[in-house]
Amino acid sequence: MAKEVPSLPTQPTTQLRGTQNFIWSTGDIMGQGATGAVFKGRHKRTGELVAIKTFNMISTVRPLFKREYEVLRTLNHQNIVRLIAMETESQNGTEVLIMELCTHGSLYHQLDQAENAHGLSEEEFKLLLQHVAAGMQHLRD
Repeated sequence: MAKEVPSLPTQPTTQLRGTQNFIWSTGDIMGQGATGAVFKGRHKRTGELVAIKTFNMISTVRPLFKREYEVLRTLNHQNIVRLIAMETESQNGTEVLIMELCTHGSLYHQLDQAENAHGLSEEEFKLLLQHVAAGMQHLRD
């Protein structure tokens, strides 16, 4: 009787994608949500690291990303992620948002760290609230 050889797990295919000015690998995913995914990317000429927000097919049917772009392009505040550009992906013609790269993750991710399991210190909490409130006030204005 022949011995059955276990199959190796298949790795997701990593693709190199890009726009006129930016390039990213689908293996460099930073996050994924209901409307798409965010990848770490790079400016082709300068090498500047950026975040590339792509949108799935569901979100292109309901073009909320255009609304997100319109809002983000008018904002300029230290507590709000900066929008750099909106460009068309070369491979499939969909729009992507090019944004400031924030390497420390989301607020949820920071609060979920083991060192914050019992909450932030009072001073850190006050500073956090101050920054969030300043960003929200700018959005409201």
